[in-house]
Parts: sequence; C-alpha cells; structure tokens
Amino acid sequence: MEALSLLSQDAQDAIFHTILNMLGNQEALQDLTDELDRNPWDPLDSFGGKILNEMQEDIRHLWIQERFHIIYLLEAIMVLSDTQHDLLAQSMKKRILLQQQELVRSILEPNFKYFEDIPFTLKPKLLAALQDEDLAITYGLLQGCGLNMELNSPSSTWNLEAK
Repeated sequence: MEALSLLSQDAQDAIFHTILNMLGNQEALQDLTDELDRNPWDPLDSFGGKILNEMQEDIRHLWIQERFHIIYLLEAIMVLSDTQHDLLAQSMKKRILLQQQELVRSILEPNFKYFEDIPFTLKPKLLAALQDEDLAITYGLLQGCGLNMELNSPSSTWNLEAK
C-alpha cells in the first residue's frame, strides 16, 4: 500500500474505484492482472486503460514501476472468499482500510514468527479508531483469515494454518 501512495491522488482514486467495482468478479480481476502484466508500453484496452487514463503522462514511468505492486494487490484480492470481497468492499466504501492495516500490522509483527496458536491482545488504541459497524466489518475480515475474536473482548487467538 505504501508503494501506491507514490502515485498521484487521481491515480490512487482510479485504482481504488476500479478495484472496488471489480470486487467479486474474479474474471475481471484476472483480466486486469493479465493486462497489467503485459508489456507496459502496450496500450491497455479495458480496466487497466481506465487507470492509465487517470494519470498524467509525466508519471507514466512511475506507474510502470508501481504496476507490480498493483498486480500483487490484485492477486491477493483474488484469493479472498466472496464474503471477504463483500467485507473488503464495505471497508473501501467506509474508507477504513488504513485503520485496518494498522490493526493487522500490530497483530502480525509480534505474532507471525510463532508456529503455534498463541493468544494475544488487540491494542485498544487501534480498536478505538474502529467503532460499531466498522469494527464488525474488520472483525469479519480478520476472522476469515483465521483470527478467532470476540467483539467485546480484546483477547484473541490466531489459527496459524490460515497464514
């Protein structure tokens, strides 16, 4: 995500809205991935073309470098379940992805090295940024990735087979 922040706001918005509109459509996601994986100087016809049209010519070189990050992001999205696609779309519409990213980072950094289910506590400060429906959406996404959590309890465990 940090790599995409190097692009202009218009380019970020184009990528964001294109991906949001394709969530749940595996064929469209795969087509975009394939298009972006082609020769970067070839014209892009469909969804990828929409993204490029939003960009200034002077940042095309940067775009060509960053397209691999977009391909990685698209490939990660394609392995999500339909439920996760729906929850991701809700997160995107509510613009809570950055808060969710910080929460996930706070879980992964200290716990990814373990090879057994280890209980951990979610940071209340990070949970405070996500209230009510935002928190329920976030918990739904995390549970789909193997985190066992209760909405009213900061204590959680991670099913490591879901890594």
